[in-house]
Amino acid sequence: MRRIPLLAALCLSLSPVLGANDAAANEGRHGPRGITVTGECLTKVAQDRGAVTVGSSSLSKDARKAAEEAFKAHEVIKADVAALKLKDAEQRTVATTVTEECTYPHDGKRVCTGYRATVSTRFETSDIPRLGDILAVAAKRGAEEISQLETFVSADKDKEAREACLEVATKNALRKAQKLASGAGVSLGKLEAINEGFEETPVVSRFAQHKAFGDVAMAAAPSIETQAEDLRVTVTAVYAIN
Repeated sequence: MRRIPLLAALCLSLSPVLGANDAAANEGRHGPRGITVTGECLTKVAQDRGAVTVGSSSLSKDARKAAEEAFKAHEVIKADVAALKLKDAEQRTVATTVTEECTYPHDGKRVCTGYRATVSTRFETSDIPRLGDILAVAAKRGAEEISQLETFVSADKDKEAREACLEVATKNALRKAQKLASGAGVSLGKLEAINEGFEETPVVSRFAQHKAFGDVAMAAAPSIETQAEDLRVTVTAVYAIN
């Protein structure tokens, strides 16, 4: 019987395995065979929510008194806004602070005039045109600050629009793949894989911030206008080639 050296035997036994691994590695380097396309859906989404932040403040020698006066003034504003009965209204407190107000005149000495208490509430509604009514209430009640006036697309509406756009993007991907296959002179095969893309949420429309707005007299509530937001949804699809 002819004996095969141990080293040669090991080489013979490993050769099929190495060959299979090399084939898999080559396939991985070149990627899957087929046509890969990106489908898109471009649309406009109307803004359906608006919000504004209103702040009240009070200055007093006593910190407790300053806080009490600020909260008292702000509760009046909140009650007036509640009386507007805004559609889908929401509100939340965004700031409550009490700080000592001090200045440094030209001589460099610290001079404190008292304690400044501030309380702010964000008011939100789906009745965007009536945001102007909130501004009018704030001005009438002497609010110290009106800020973060904005209109935007709600999370529910954004989700609904994105999901509706997925079908459009998928059909767009198929049309692209068909054109690529036709141009290459091949037949388009079955769909091998498809993945949803991710796009950033539309940016809200912010208006100029107004401070010490309560000093401005309002003959009527200002009008608030919105604009539609651009929405782009993508999908990546892989089709086989027959």
